[in-house]
Amino acid sequence: MNDPHQSMTVTISREGDTAHIALVGELDLHSAADLAAATTQVLADSPRAIAIDARGLSFADSAGLRALLVARNDAEANGVSLRVSHVSDALDRLLEMTGLREALDAPAG
Repeated sequence: MNDPHQSMTVTISREGDTAHIALVGELDLHSAADLAAATTQVLADSPRAIAIDARGLSFADSAGLRALLVARNDAEANGVSLRVSHVSDALDRLLEMTGLREALDAPAG
């Protein structure tokens, strides 16, 4: 996170038919667009699946949760499955409170 205004870093990689998006930092109103951009970028390469590694998130709020749900909807609209492959404590609490763990195919933290 070199930019002091950047609250989250996004790393994209590909392994076979699966695109991986790793999130580190804070997934909130300010960084939600970064996840949307990453999802758009990986969908352009037609993966079969997207795995979001969220173990590096130190914070997630309702805007961040919405960004994850929008990413899932965008993936599904393109015939691509999306799941959260790893969950940080911060995201785990949010998924537990909202009951959305299953919607994001996210493991318990």
